[in-house]
Amino acid sequence: MRKIKTPRDAGGMHKIKGIPTSHRDAESRRVPVRTGRNIRHSHSLLGARDIKRIDLRSWEPGIARMSRGVEKKRYNLANRFYDALENTQETLQLVKKREQELQTTNEEMEATNEELQATSEELQATNEEMEATNEEIHATSEELQQASVYARNLIESSLDALVTIGPAEKIMDVNKETETMIGRSREELLGTDFSDYFTDPEKARAGYEQALKSGFVRGYPLDLRHIDGHTTPILYNAAVYRDEAGQVAGVFTSARDITEQKKTEQKLNKLLDDLKGSQAQLIQAGKMSAVGTMTAGVAHELNNPMMSILNFVQYCIKHTDKDDRKYNVLKDAEQECKRSSKIITNLLTFSRMESEGEEEYQKEDLAEILDRIFKLSSYRIKKDNILLTHHIADGVPAIWIKANNIQQVIFNLINNAMDSLATSIKKEIHVDIHREGEFVQLTIADTGCGISSEHLEKIYDPFFTTKPVGLGTGLGLSISHSIIKAHEGTIMVETEPGKGSKFKILLPIGKRKREKR
Repeated sequence: MRKIKTPRDAGGMHKIKGIPTSHRDAESRRVPVRTGRNIRHSHSLLGARDIKRIDLRSWEPGIARMSRGVEKKRYNLANRFYDALENTQETLQLVKKREQELQTTNEEMEATNEELQATSEELQATNEEMEATNEEIHATSEELQQASVYARNLIESSLDALVTIGPAEKIMDVNKETETMIGRSREELLGTDFSDYFTDPEKARAGYEQALKSGFVRGYPLDLRHIDGHTTPILYNAAVYRDEAGQVAGVFTSARDITEQKKTEQKLNKLLDDLKGSQAQLIQAGKMSAVGTMTAGVAHELNNPMMSILNFVQYCIKHTDKDDRKYNVLKDAEQECKRSSKIITNLLTFSRMESEGEEEYQKEDLAEILDRIFKLSSYRIKKDNILLTHHIADGVPAIWIKANNIQQVIFNLINNAMDSLATSIKKEIHVDIHREGEFVQLTIADTGCGISSEHLEKIYDPFFTTKPVGLGTGLGLSISHSIIKAHEGTIMVETEPGKGSKFKILLPIGKRKREKR
């Protein structure tokens, strides 16, 4: 191979024709410059050079090998053709077999389709029947729903508290009235122990057990407790209810509020007690009337011999010398006779049963009436160790009254005052009379037990009394109130339990309309 010239060797790049230029590499060898033109030119030169040097004998083994390879490939191609042919025949057989199977399957499917069509017709008929049944079920469901709503409305509109209790004594259902009576919502009550809402849980559970045992309970009294603490008396009714198998599923209860019934019973009992007391008071009043009549008769019968005795004593005094020792004795006897005569006269006056029309209004001095009452009450005042004081203001005029009636009023008030001092340590009665404008005011005050607020509004009711039977008729203040009202006056009371009472009576001084009739 000839040496490749460099541009320097060639005398410049323009003198190099078809000869690739070169450059020096790392080993200081000259290497042609790798340009596209030089590469193509050099390859063509090299190829022409190599062809001239080919040795055909060295190619024969290669050609033989290549021939054998081609023959082998030809055989392989033939084998592959025959294999493909066999595979194709097998595939055709499989296709025929599959066609037969598909034909059989189609025949079966046709039969199945016929069966499905028949079944579809049956299903259609069944669907029609089911639609009719569904309509009936829907109609029945609506009827059941309406019945359920109607039943629930009946339960909710009940005035009684309705409760369903399960076998474990747990609340299963309630109505609105139950929520109202207990003060809790339905959600709060469900699942709780029903006996927790009664004042006596043991008694409530006993009623539940009795209902399970006998099947029902009627009129079982209990007290239902509200959430705010107040209680409601109820009558508890219960009956067992059963499931489809006939087993006891629980107890259905109703509770009726008997508060008003209780109040009515209490009023009736009170009226009955009042009636019994009034009956006893009427009997006592009858006795007192009989005693008054007898007293009047006895006083009248005593008055005559007493006047005779007084006359005899006065006759002896007239014919006895003052220096005689018997004279003073006779004077004392005269005084006692006069005192006894006054007592008898007061008894006759007080026991006189005159109607309003039979006694006329007259001008009377209250001080004189008061003096007579003090004399009649002197024995009891002394026996009970009562301090009785009275004050009559100056210038108190006489007033137009019915003396016997006003005497009865003052006597009743003095007598009530003495009764109120029975349990008092300090036993005092103070009487005051003074003028109050166009009226005369009489005040009777005591240090007794006083009157309670619950009795204060009833003190003027006929037959009302706090005294034991036999000690009071309950007519004194009632009669006194009527007498003062008839005189067109007023009667008032100030009282404090444990400290005493003060009765004030105002009586008009001048004549009133009643007096002019």
